[in-house]
Amino acid sequence: MANARTRPPTTHRSRRRPPRGPRPVPTKSDADRRLHHNLTAASAKLRETGAPDLAEAVDQVLAPGGWHALRRLENAATAAPNFSIPMRTADRDTAKRLSEKAGESLTAIVEKRLTDFVAGTFDPRVARATRNSGAAQATSNLNMRPNPDLVQQVRARVDELNASGRSPKLSAAGVARAAIEEHYQLGQYKPADKAQ
Repeated sequence: MANARTRPPTTHRSRRRPPRGPRPVPTKSDADRRLHHNLTAASAKLRETGAPDLAEAVDQVLAPGGWHALRRLENAATAAPNFSIPMRTADRDTAKRLSEKAGESLTAIVEKRLTDFVAGTFDPRVARATRNSGAAQATSNLNMRPNPDLVQQVRARVDELNASGRSPKLSAAGVARAAIEEHYQLGQYKPADKAQ
């Protein structure tokens, strides 16, 4: 054969290494350069006017990773604080599974019953702690982020009830646990025929 092929036909570029040569490098846009210049100028102006602490804050934003610190702060400010509810691990897992199956939000269930508790229409069952019984069960925390104002109202109501001599003592987490147990018939709310 006069013109025999010596190599396989070229394959599509997506299955090969990138071509050699100069590669495009992302560059700062004009707006980015202008913003950086303005922040640098603001930092210098703040130092001149006698506000070195503010200039230092601007310099921290200009430093590598400075924007990420602002984003973390912004995300932390918008999210409600974590609220931990200690529960038996089996009950926690059952509640999660049942809420997912029903398409319900555990946070919404808890918030509804916390509102009822503050209004005085929900009286949670709280069992006394069994000490030295040898029947300790594994416990885990169920974490959620309910409305922080509502949690504060619940804590105030709990303090009021505990000060009046309620026994056993309540806690905000105990009220939330009772709300979940009542909704899904777990723990103290488990029917007698299903009790262990």
